Amino acid sequence: MTGGKKQILWVDDEIEFLRAHIMFLEEHNYDVTKATNGDDAIELIKENHFDLIFLDEQMPGKDGLTTLEELKVFEPNIPVVMVTKSEEEQLMEEAFGHNINSYLTKPVNPSQILSVCKRILHVNTIKKTVITSSYVTEYAEYKAKFMTRQSIPDWHDRYQVLCKWDINLQTLKDQGLLETHNNHKAEASHKFIKYIEENYISWHSGREPNNFLITQSLSNHLFPLLQENKKTCLVVMTGLRMDQWLTMKPALEPFFNLVEKNACALLPTNRLYCRSALLAGETALRISQDHPQLWEHMNKGEDPEVYEQELLKLNLFKHGIRDIDNPVIKYIRAKSDSDRFLSDIETYDDEKLVVLVVDFPEMLMRLREESTLIMEMAPDEQGLREITKIWFKSSNLLKILQRFALADRSVVFTSDHGSVLVKRPVEVFCQEEKTPNPRVKIGQDISCDERHVFFIESPAIFGLPSTGQGVGYAIAKEDFYFTYPNKYQYFGTRFKGQMVNG
Repeated sequence: MTGGKKQILWVDDEIEFLRAHIMFLEEHNYDVTKATNGDDAIELIKENHFDLIFLDEQMPGKDGLTTLEELKVFEPNIPVVMVTKSEEEQLMEEAFGHNINSYLTKPVNPSQILSVCKRILHVNTIKKTVITSSYVTEYAEYKAKFMTRQSIPDWHDRYQVLCKWDINLQTLKDQGLLETHNNHKAEASHKFIKYIEENYISWHSGREPNNFLITQSLSNHLFPLLQENKKTCLVVMTGLRMDQWLTMKPALEPFFNLVEKNACALLPTNRLYCRSALLAGETALRISQDHPQLWEHMNKGEDPEVYEQELLKLNLFKHGIRDIDNPVIKYIRAKSDSDRFLSDIETYDDEKLVVLVVDFPEMLMRLREESTLIMEMAPDEQGLREITKIWFKSSNLLKILQRFALADRSVVFTSDHGSVLVKRPVEVFCQEEKTPNPRVKIGQDISCDERHVFFIESPAIFGLPSTGQGVGYAIAKEDFYFTYPNKYQYFGTRFKGQMVNG
């Protein structure tokens, strides 16, 4: 047998009548070995490698199904196409029960045969060629488009496309293409950070529209539903990334008419600043000014149940929604929490608004840091997506959402902030005990390399509260994280490769 060609075994007691078909395959660069009965076919399989078998169902002696059963003992994974004169449903079910890959009904023509060979033997190569071509074309279009001034919707669109390619390219296992894609993402990240540096202050000053910020999310998407008297559920997935959402989305499509909108989290992108902004519809600065005692509780790291319901009540009242005195907020932190909610779900039927805060994404990041097993299962973003997909498909959360869909309850599904896989350490000089987050440092006299750090000297103009004279914020850019000069090795090793918010 010749080295580069795909090897086909064709088993048929009337093989001589198939000479034209065999010649046609050989002209298309296949090597075809012929057998006229099941016994010869099994002997050939024992001694040779084949990529595909065409197997006649009706043969004297061993028929096709018997031959199929025996050959699978020696080559359980070899693709088999059953060729039959019969279209009986029972026969087809029995054949598929023996793990055939396809079947053809006689008389067959050469184009059918070639089509089956292409589909079974070359699908990955064809798919790779099509995807690669599509990727190159799309990247060139975006490259040209991003030569002009961009808006937030443009960046939202670009990010979603990059996340979709994250998922599409992982099936190809083409290291070169993945490396190219990662370079494209790094380039986009670098440009987006420059865009944020140039525009962030104007969004908070009111000089430019800012209805895409997370502070406007509930007024844009949740409150209109409540004002129309629609029963609604707000699901807040703590730390959920766009690429994780895209792996969860197919499980929801049969139950909901999905409409996707994007919003920008605030700086720094962690729970304290972003979830409070989401629920309150205000920046941390405004919350600290208007509700200083509430902000004090929040800043101490107390359980969010203490203050998040109050933040949401204030936002509802501000928007004229005054028939929800005590919005129901349930926190899903463990399976027992979701078990309890699912068993009691009917007790919430009369509630106009139900809020679920689901900590799974953030818990997964913590487990990944603490467990070598989870780290091995999810060493990168792809692994994180796979675990998220597996969890969601079997989760109580999906069952809860399905029940809401059946009850005609609208669902607003969102994240409060994302996370970054950090890879590169950058030194920072400050008091480490005040801000343990490896992506965010808050304090006096912070010193760091501003090429890799977004440094905020005047917090108020960024919508951030100040905790004292001369207090600034340092936020790591791209995939950087902070380490201290006197503990460089400790922090460098501890956080490298972790998923971190901020």
